[in-house]
Amino acid sequence: MQSVSSKLAQGAGILFALLGVLLAAGGVWLITLGGSWFYLLAGAVLAATGVALVRLRASALWMALGLLLFAAVWALWEVGLDFWQLVPRLIAFLVVAMVTAAFAPRLHRRDLAPALRCRPAGALAGVLALGLVGFFAGMFVPHPTVEADGSRAKVTNAAAGQAAGNDWPAYGRTSSGDRYAQFDQINTTNVKDLQVAWTYRTGDLAIDGAEYQVTPLKIDDTVYLCTPLSKVVAVDATTGKEKWRFDPKAVVSESTQGWKRCRGVGYADLDALDTATAASTATAPAQAVAANTPAAPAICRKRIIETTIDARLLALDAETGKLCEDFGDKGYVDLGIGIAPAPKDSDAGTYNVTSAPLVADGVVMVGGRLNDNLTVGEPGGVVRGYDVVTGKILWAWDAKRGATDSTPLPEGQLYPLETPNFWGTAAYDPKLGLAYFPLGNQTPDFWTGNRHDYSDEYTDAVVAVELKTGKERWHFRTANIDQFDYDVSSQPILYDMPGKNGETTPVLVQLTKRGQVFVLDRRTGQPVVPVEYRKVSTDAMPGMKVAPTQPHSAIAVGVEPFKESDMWGASIFDQLYCRIQFKQMRWEGEFTPLSDKQRTLIYPGYYGGFNWGGGAVDASTGTLIVNDIRMAQWGRFIKQEEAKRIGYKPSTEGEYSTQTGTPWGVERSMFVSPLGVPCFKPPFGTMTAIDLSTGKTRWQVPMGTIKDAPVHGIAPGVDIPLGMPTMGGPLVTKGGLTFFHGSLDYYVRALDNDTGKVLWQGRLPVGGQGAPMSYVGKDGRQYVVVVAGGATRTGTNDNRGDYVIAYALPKAGK
Repeated sequence: MQSVSSKLAQGAGILFALLGVLLAAGGVWLITLGGSWFYLLAGAVLAATGVALVRLRASALWMALGLLLFAAVWALWEVGLDFWQLVPRLIAFLVVAMVTAAFAPRLHRRDLAPALRCRPAGALAGVLALGLVGFFAGMFVPHPTVEADGSRAKVTNAAAGQAAGNDWPAYGRTSSGDRYAQFDQINTTNVKDLQVAWTYRTGDLAIDGAEYQVTPLKIDDTVYLCTPLSKVVAVDATTGKEKWRFDPKAVVSESTQGWKRCRGVGYADLDALDTATAASTATAPAQAVAANTPAAPAICRKRIIETTIDARLLALDAETGKLCEDFGDKGYVDLGIGIAPAPKDSDAGTYNVTSAPLVADGVVMVGGRLNDNLTVGEPGGVVRGYDVVTGKILWAWDAKRGATDSTPLPEGQLYPLETPNFWGTAAYDPKLGLAYFPLGNQTPDFWTGNRHDYSDEYTDAVVAVELKTGKERWHFRTANIDQFDYDVSSQPILYDMPGKNGETTPVLVQLTKRGQVFVLDRRTGQPVVPVEYRKVSTDAMPGMKVAPTQPHSAIAVGVEPFKESDMWGASIFDQLYCRIQFKQMRWEGEFTPLSDKQRTLIYPGYYGGFNWGGGAVDASTGTLIVNDIRMAQWGRFIKQEEAKRIGYKPSTEGEYSTQTGTPWGVERSMFVSPLGVPCFKPPFGTMTAIDLSTGKTRWQVPMGTIKDAPVHGIAPGVDIPLGMPTMGGPLVTKGGLTFFHGSLDYYVRALDNDTGKVLWQGRLPVGGQGAPMSYVGKDGRQYVVVVAGGATRTGTNDNRGDYVIAYALPKAGK
């Protein structure tokens, strides 16, 4: 009669044999696609190991150990010491060897002696178990993609950030958009003591398509923010107590039903504006000054400017929250004036605004959001400037007129259709008088056959215009004929880059969804960091327009082309699945055109790279700090009638879009395994520090854990720092810290600017998507504020919130 342990060994053998057959069969499939032979060979040995284990033969142990050694050699040859790539390649075989070793005393040689006696078998199983424990322990430790070298960044501008005083008066702290605060009260030595100072709840939960992506402002003693429904709230900066709120009663349309958000508000101080105007006209004739200077209003001297999700521009008294009735029509300007209506029988073209306006030198500058991919004939992407006092339109720029004309169109006329739009926040250089904004592409995003020449000219471009007139000075394309929704959305960052000989170059840093970091001279638009135009595939569908080359900056993050060995999975089996899927896709590198015959891999993905959250520059050292997304997608053209027959539900960002008016609809999705995990190697999101003067990456670390990221609706609940897709942006301070809370887990973190090491983290009630900000309150304490309404696009109303949380060091004596 067999012992229980022998029966268990045979049961394990049956399981191993079945898994081996499965692995070998998948290996055969991969070989037919031109892929690796390893899985066939490993599957065959695993199956043979299982059969020997069922027969209680000693050869099972030696085959299991040989298989582990074979897998280790192969893994090291393919991926070196990349921890997360070794995990799926080795763990399964490590478990097989450990289990087989444990049963070794029950396995017999031909002379019926056991393969190993109990003690050596136990010792071997123990050693293998320690290896397994080592792997699991390693999963809880961050594995930097680029290790810091231990050096400290050199300070080149000790006075950086001081112009904004103790406040945070603009979306990116100043119009330069660098998100740098010169405060060092909270620093690397004491950040561990950071604690919640106050919490405020807006009352608007981020549900039913609403998202909190706002970066608040702080002026004097007040923090200002907006909710996804465009309500504006003012709270005391040191206590979090509400001072006032204003509800514009924004109308939610079908277009914005699933896209309700407000990323920030703007601020204008008319007293400061009057002082600046007086100084600039001090030498002008008195009569000319009087003729060109409007009478200053007696009220609303300090104004909060907001754009709403139903396309209105409004001005509020910063002290009271009441409308500034001298602005526009009793406080409002209709941004829908001059915007074409949606195409007939379509809500796709509904125009609205979600991002913070640029407010500078008496001008309010806004773009607008349009729905993607549903139809041709959508409204144009006009960019406009308005007088901050009166609300009167000053200028209007669109891609069709480009540099030729920026005068507003007469009442009753419509701005050109289908021009690339600007849906982010602009930056401004007061010395040059130039404002800078990035554009997207002409919709629909994935079919290019209907693109206008002027749309191609401004595809994914950065444009510089005179803030007062809207006259274009220059533009620079970050892509040529964009086929993949790579619209540029992050606020440009303006930085004065020191040279080797003491000179300074005013540069613009533009982050893109392609992971490219373009550094341009903001006077001329010429690249300061070299740009190379590389050939790309042009094997496109009939009627498609594609470019033969695409620009690549010498500074980029997460753009290495995929190869078969980069395919990943939580186990050896879904890794094999992902390799098979990869080999079945069209992939000739970035910009491989879509086809109707097979899926095309899209990487970098159309969520980024770098999305609207942008980055930050430590202006004292010239270190660019950026978070990124590394998620591949796939796409394929499909006839609209076929999609309708299948039952696809069209949407702008879902898995199917009609692209009505073009020959093809488009289906697309994330590239994931059946387990729901990405099919490519981690990390899926990082934080990276780059020395702008040299282009060298100082460090790169995975950002975020899997703890709160649901897979098939289940959150793992463990702090494994795999590096997850990120949203929002970072805050950098003189205290040597980078704050960030746009990860998929519910944490706000402080990283060391010199190493990327997490020095502190605070648990949030729900996830966050915006960017932290910092200020010094009237009590002399430095605060760091985050807004948390839930992690990005969960698709449900679970784990959503409306939290505004301020952190500070403990008060003295406590």
